[in-house]
Amino acid sequence: MTTNNTTGGVLRGVRVAEFGQYIPGPLLAMLLAEQGADVIKIERPGGDPARAEPAFATWNRNKRSVELDLKSPAGRRQAQDLVHWADVLIENFRPGVADRLGIGYAAAAHANPGLIYCSLPGFGPDSPHRQERGWEPIVAAAAGGHQGVAGMDEPLFLPLPAASAFAAVIGAVSVAMALVARQRTGRGQRIEVPLHSAMFAAMGRHLSRFHHINPPDLFQLPRSVMSQQYQCADGRYVQNHGMYQRFASQFLQAAGKPEWIEDLEDLYGAEVRPETIALWRERIANLFRQKTAKEWEDAIAETGGACAVCNTIEEWLVHPHARAAGMVVEVDDATHGPMKQPGPPVRLRGVPGPAPIRAPKLGEHTESALSEIARPRSSPANPERTPVNAERNPDHPELVEGRPPENILSALQGIRVLDLCIVLAGPTCGRTLGEFGADVIKIDDPSRPYDYAGNLDVNRGKRSIRIDLKQESGRQVFWKLLESADVVVENYRKGSLARLGLGYDEVRKRRPDLIYASLNAFGYDGPWAGRPGWEQLAQAATGIQVRRGGRDAAPQLLPYPMNDYATGLLGAYSVALALNERQRTGRGQQVDGGLALTAGLLQSPYFLDFNGHQRAEPEGLDLRGTSALSRLYQAADGWLCLHCPDNAAWDELTHLPDFAPLADDARFGDAPSRRRNDAALCAALSSILSANPRRHWINLLQPTAVSIIENLDIPDFHNAPHIRQAGLVASREHPGMGLADHLGVIPQLSATPVRLGRPTPVLGAETDEILAETGYTATEIATLKAAGAVAAT
Repeated sequence: MTTNNTTGGVLRGVRVAEFGQYIPGPLLAMLLAEQGADVIKIERPGGDPARAEPAFATWNRNKRSVELDLKSPAGRRQAQDLVHWADVLIENFRPGVADRLGIGYAAAAHANPGLIYCSLPGFGPDSPHRQERGWEPIVAAAAGGHQGVAGMDEPLFLPLPAASAFAAVIGAVSVAMALVARQRTGRGQRIEVPLHSAMFAAMGRHLSRFHHINPPDLFQLPRSVMSQQYQCADGRYVQNHGMYQRFASQFLQAAGKPEWIEDLEDLYGAEVRPETIALWRERIANLFRQKTAKEWEDAIAETGGACAVCNTIEEWLVHPHARAAGMVVEVDDATHGPMKQPGPPVRLRGVPGPAPIRAPKLGEHTESALSEIARPRSSPANPERTPVNAERNPDHPELVEGRPPENILSALQGIRVLDLCIVLAGPTCGRTLGEFGADVIKIDDPSRPYDYAGNLDVNRGKRSIRIDLKQESGRQVFWKLLESADVVVENYRKGSLARLGLGYDEVRKRRPDLIYASLNAFGYDGPWAGRPGWEQLAQAATGIQVRRGGRDAAPQLLPYPMNDYATGLLGAYSVALALNERQRTGRGQQVDGGLALTAGLLQSPYFLDFNGHQRAEPEGLDLRGTSALSRLYQAADGWLCLHCPDNAAWDELTHLPDFAPLADDARFGDAPSRRRNDAALCAALSSILSANPRRHWINLLQPTAVSIIENLDIPDFHNAPHIRQAGLVASREHPGMGLADHLGVIPQLSATPVRLGRPTPVLGAETDEILAETGYTATEIATLKAAGAVAAT
C-alpha cells in the first residue's frame, strides 16, 4: 500500500486536492508531490481514463487515490470536505463543469478563503473555442504545434503533449508563487492556465516580430553550418553546436584541422554569401563522415566543445549520464513492476523532495483519506485560515502564523533578482520572476554578441547593466549588488562561475539566505554535468530528434525550443519554492535544473520502460496523427485536426450524411475493427474531408462530440483579435527597435496578477542608474567605465 511521504521537501504540509484527469492536472499535481506536497487524487467511478496509459504511473506517482462519484449527493459532500481540507485545488475540466459539480471557485473560496484554486481548461476566456474540450492534438493545432520541417509541404503532427506539459509547468510556477503570497497575506486566489495559452510560452522568440527594422543575423554562419546535424561514418547522426567562435576552434582542433580555424572564425558575426555557407557545410559534412558518432561526441567533448549523438529514447533511458544524474529513476509500479520513469526536473539542494513512490491503485486510500479529512458538517470554515506549513524560526520571529495580512500587488513584491543568464532558458527564468513582481537586474557581458529576437523575447521587464565579471573591479560591482539581492540566476556550465569566485559556495558565505538558481544543459549531477549544451543537444541526446525525424531518416528539431522555455519556467518554479521555504525558516539554498531533465518531462508518455513493454510509438516525417480518428487532414482550403475520442462521438459522426457510409462499412463496425483497419479508415476520412473547406467541416461537426479545428501557424496569431485580447501577443515600442511584437503573459492570477513589465531594454541602458542606486558616485562610475569593468549603452 502506497503512502505519500510528506516528511521531506519544501512543500511538506501543503495539502493538494487534485480533480484532474489525463495529463495536465495530474502532471501539475505530480510536480507538487515530488516536492513534498500531500496530494489526494480524486477519481470518478472507474478511475481517471488515463489509467489505461503506462505513463499514468509517472503522472500520478507520490499521490493518494480517492474514488468519488461527484454526481451523487454523498460524493459531492465528500468533495466539499476535501475542498475545506486542501491548501491547493487543481482541476482541468471544461469551464462550468466544476461549478456544476459543486467544486467551482466561488463555492470553494467561500468555504476555504485560503484556498489556491488552479484551473487548467483547454482554452481561455477570450478564445472562440472556450467551451471546447482540451484534447491535446486539438489544442496543439490551434496553437501552432503541428508544424512541418524544411522541405515539407505538409504539417508534421506533434506527438509530445506540449500543451499539457507547459500548462502543468506554468501552473506549478503559479501555485508556488501563490503560496509565497499566501504566506504574507493568509489569502488564497484563483489561477487559470489554459492549455492553448500555455503553448504560446513554448513558441517564445518565434512570436517576436519587428515592424520597422530588419535586424542583422549575427549568427548566420554558425546557425547554418556549425549548429547542425551531421551523419557520421557508422550512419548515425550527431548534433554539433558552435554558436561562438571558440566552439568552432574546439571542433576543428578535434577534427585535426587547426589550419581552418582562423578562416572559419572570421565569418562569425558577418553576412555570409550562400555559396560560402554551402562550401563550409560540405567541408564539415566530410569531416564528420570520417569517424563514428560516438567517436565525435567523445572527441569534441575532450576539447570542451558541444556535440551529442542523436540517441533513441531507449538509448537515453539506459545512458550512463542519464542514470547517474537522476534523469531516469526506477519506481516499483503496482501494475508494471520495476519501471523506468523521468526523474524530478528540478532539484532543491537545501531541502530535497521525497523519493518517487508508485502511483496509487484506484481508490486505494478512499476510506483512510476520507476518514482523515472528515469534519463535522456544522463546523464553519475558518475565514482567517493561514498556511498549514508555517514554522516558527527563532532567528526570524516574524515568520510565524497569526501575523496580520499584508496588502501586496504581486507575489514577488520586494524581491530583487540578479540575472546572469544568456540565450533562452536562464533569461526565461528571470523574465518569469519579473512577471510575478520581482525587480530583475540583467547583468550582461559587454563582449557578448547581441541577439535581437532573443533579447526581445526573454528580457522584457528587466533592467540591464553590463559588467565584465572577468575583471576584479567588475566582480566587486557584483558583490555590491548582491548585498540587496534575494535571488541569483545563472545558466553557465557547472563550475564556470565558481572559477571566477562567484559560485554558490562563495555567495552563501556572504548571503546564507540567498536563493542561487543554476540552469544548464545536462544537469548538475553525473559525468556530463560540466559539458556545454543548448536546446538542440538536449533534443538530440534524449531521443526527441530521432522521434521527430524517424529512425530511418535524418533527425529533426522540434518547431520551437521547448526544453529551453520549459527549463526556464521550471527554474522560476524552483526559485518560488525556495522563497516559500525561506519565508518559513529564513534559510536560502541552491536550486538547479537542466534541459535534458526537462526533456524527460516533455516526453513523459514515452519516457518509460518496464519488463514486457512493447514500443509502438508515433514518430517520423510521415506522422499526421496517432490514429485515423485523431489526426491532421487536408480540407479543400487547408489543414485541420480531427479528434473523435470514443464510441459516442463516432456514432454522432456517422449519423451525419457526409460520414454515414462509414457506419455501413463492416471494416469500421466497432472500435477493435476500426483499429485493425486504421489505414483504410484514414483514407476514407481523407476522401470525405478533402471535398469541402475547413469552415464547412467545423460548422458541421462543432455541435457534436467530435472535436475539429483549423491547423494554424505563427503568422495566424499576430493579428487574431482573441489572441490580442487574451494578451498572448503584445506590441510595444522598444528602445532602438521601434514597434515590435513579442510573447505576452500566460497565467491569470486573481489576487496577485502577473505583469508584462517594461519593454526590453537596450543592453546596459540602466548601468548608471543601477550603480547609483547601489551607492556608487558619478566619479566612481566613470572610473569603472574607463577600466572597462562596466559599460553603458
